[in-house]
Amino acid sequence: MMGYTSKHLQLRKQKKSLYLLVAIFTFAPAQRLFAQLGAASLNGPGIGFSVDYLPASRYIRPEDSVKTHATSSQVRYNFGAIFSLSSRVDTITGKVRNWSLAASGSYTKFTNKDYEHNIFPEELLGAQLALQHYRNINRRWSLVALLSAGIYTDLVKVDEKDFFVNGGVLFVKQVNRRFSYGIGAMLTNSFGTPMVLPAFMVRWQTDNKYRIDINFPEKISVSTTLNKYTDLGLAFRMRGAAYDVENQQNNKRMMGQTEVSIGLENTWHLNKHIDFVASAGATLLNEVSFQEKDLSHMFDKQHPHRLATNYFFSGGLRWNFKPARR
Repeated sequence: MMGYTSKHLQLRKQKKSLYLLVAIFTFAPAQRLFAQLGAASLNGPGIGFSVDYLPASRYIRPEDSVKTHATSSQVRYNFGAIFSLSSRVDTITGKVRNWSLAASGSYTKFTNKDYEHNIFPEELLGAQLALQHYRNINRRWSLVALLSAGIYTDLVKVDEKDFFVNGGVLFVKQVNRRFSYGIGAMLTNSFGTPMVLPAFMVRWQTDNKYRIDINFPEKISVSTTLNKYTDLGLAFRMRGAAYDVENQQNNKRMMGQTEVSIGLENTWHLNKHIDFVASAGATLLNEVSFQEKDLSHMFDKQHPHRLATNYFFSGGLRWNFKPARR
């Protein structure tokens, strides 16, 4: 009886951890509209483009964590745009209401060598369009509502299963000028059947000479202004995505991709609106996992396929429609 209880508690704990992970990356599609450009991310209305290069890394088998001779490299092209549709400020109460439209896209090309069978796809495409609404409720609380639709596919066969729809509401509390947090819920069809998951975010930043920016689940960064033309920062970034893929064993169509990196980010302000951003560093975690695209298999234990730690390079341009604050 004691053994069963211990095993049961361990399973419940594992499920809670997986539930939290899914919740984080369910909210990630909304974040990717602003964060998927990495160091060239948009902080407001504008257009951005970036290219990431991850050189060949050795494949690590999930069953025994053995580093094999098989390798994979990636080149990723990212695009993002945010357009303000309307913005209104009540002159009496000071309450703000605005609507914005965001578009994002990411195309990844894999070069896989010396694998015994297919694991990583040859290419991945993710693109989505989102409508977002923001309004003040009172002096402290605000509401953010989002609806997005997109396609996330390996381009082998594109059908209705490659289309993902996400929607949700987040209540954000501005505790003070530097700190805010949000709680809410997101609706997603990532597992085929529409389901509701919790969503949350945390934002804390300083405005000293060395700026600290915690924007979970996107990044943690420390940066400083070297002069009026250049900013330098160190950033820890997280990236997550889910794709519908073909040619996987046991009908495991859902591929979850997780990437964690740390690196230096240098921004050059070419003029009041255009920035050039370059970054380089280490990819600390780069893994994919596969499971059946079915709600009943949501908490199945996954054995991720990993790539060994390696370095990365990234470069991009950002056009801010409004002059960036510096």
